[in-house]
Formats: sequence, structure tokens, C-alpha cells
Amino acid sequence: MRNPWVHDDVPPGADSGYGGKVRILGAIVWGTLLLGVGGTALLIGTGAVDPALGGSLGSAVTYVVAGAALVLLLPLILRLLAISRLLAAVAFLGSGWLLGRFVWSREAERIERLASGDGLGPGAESLDWLVELLDTLLALL
Repeated sequence: MRNPWVHDDVPPGADSGYGGKVRILGAIVWGTLLLGVGGTALLIGTGAVDPALGGSLGSAVTYVVAGAALVLLLPLILRLLAISRLLAAVAFLGSGWLLGRFVWSREAERIERLASGDGLGPGAESLDWLVELLDTLLALL
């Protein structure tokens, strides 16, 4: 009787780890996780999100849901990119519009307050270089 788990057609050195797309997907997942944790630490450090307040909990839930939706949409968009660039671009723009609309509908007042600079906490002056960089990039466009 032959063992069904042994494959004769696979060379002995071929099963040494993951390859290609699995490594890229793993890098994307770990990168997204790192950005999520770093972004949360940055938001809490600057005072934009205060976890002790009940109102900020709704903001945190909104950002987590939007981030999870983005992570789940990314493999779909990458798969569509293999089929058609136009289809992937339409899916990317549509999903970006839907996620942006979702976040804007829940956080419009907070985003407007942060954009004017009123809602930032005491550590926000450390982000001045980032605001200057964005202003410079927007001036070049």
C-alpha cells in the first residue's frame, strides 16, 4: 500500500520553505501590522486619540474597521491586477472611495478639527516637519 502523502514527482529540495507570492503576502501583512501599531502609537502619542475617553473609542473602532477592510481588499486588488490593470484601478478607486466615505461619515468633525490644528495634543509639535514636507510636495504638484 502506497502512502498518499508522499509525492514522487516533487524533488527532495523543493519543500524547503515558502516561495514567491507567500513571502510577498507575509511581508504585506507584517508591514500592515507594523504600520497599524506604529500609527496607533503615533496617534496616541500626539494626543489625537485618547484611549481613556469614551468618544475616542468610536474613532478607534472606525480606524480598525477601515484598516481591516483595506487589508482584506488588498489581495483582491492584487488578483485583479494580474487580470487587468483597468479593472484593478477601478476596484482600487472604488474601494478607496467607499472606505474614505465611511471614515468621513463617522469622523467628519474630528478630521476637520485635526486639519485646523485645534484637536492635537501637546506632542504634536514633533509632526511639524511632516506638515512642512506635505506642504512642499503639494506645492510641487
